[in-house]
Amino acid sequence: MGDWIDEPIVDPTLSARDRSRLLNAASPLPGPPDRDPPPWVRWLFRLGAVVTGGGGALFTVAAYHTDPGAAGLSAVMVVVITMLFIGVTRPGMGHRRYCRYAGRYVIPSALDDAALDLLARARQAVTDVSGSRVHRLGLLDAIANDVVLPEQLWEIACLLRTHTDLRAEQAAALGEVMTPELAAVLQAQREALGLSVAAVAGRVEELEAYARRVREADAALRAQELQKSNERYRDLLARTGDTEGLRHLIDQADTLTKSLRAECDPGAALSLGAAPQEFTC
Repeated sequence: MGDWIDEPIVDPTLSARDRSRLLNAASPLPGPPDRDPPPWVRWLFRLGAVVTGGGGALFTVAAYHTDPGAAGLSAVMVVVITMLFIGVTRPGMGHRRYCRYAGRYVIPSALDDAALDLLARARQAVTDVSGSRVHRLGLLDAIANDVVLPEQLWEIACLLRTHTDLRAEQAAALGEVMTPELAAVLQAQREALGLSVAAVAGRVEELEAYARRVREADAALRAQELQKSNERYRDLLARTGDTEGLRHLIDQADTLTKSLRAECDPGAALSLGAAPQEFTC
């Protein structure tokens, strides 16, 4: 599948700056952080930093009058130990980035196989539309392509991540002692999950159907461009007296023109939802 599974799907409602920060992160985006230590542990390390810093400063001042060299070494050790204590009490950069953007991006590689397959199909459909000639030439509905499609891909990615988490939860539950009550709960949850998976698969199929229409429009556009050389064939047939073949070329040109107009009709553009709104997962 290539390296795209490590590229995050980012909430399109984020600011351009935040989206760029997530997409161009120098290090891989973190998943959910490990459980934070209890508050009393953090307070203990903070107290250690205060005691070490204060006590070390007093010791350094006292030692300076008797042994300046030892005082300098003591000052360095105090600074290092104090910084270590402070560092333990603060979350890392990855943790802070996760907390800031939690629920605003999905990493494809974190999905299970079933979810990743659906996401790959949805992403390919969006890529096909974005890379089409009719899109680049502005022959399709720009709002549907530039706004609705990224929103649809984002919502699908969020739902697929939820599916992945719920399937993992069910797999863990199946390893426990099975009781009638647990079996009943799992059965109801599996049915609900199955309905959601089917609905997401339907949305992916809609994207694929739209991408198929766009590819057909590209083909119609290419055919229309090839019509420009029809004049040479008309001249050839006219010189040879084949009026039947000439009429056939004219009819074919008219048909292709109508086909291209139908394929690029803005009224036939994608209608998968309303205007984008904040959708976190």
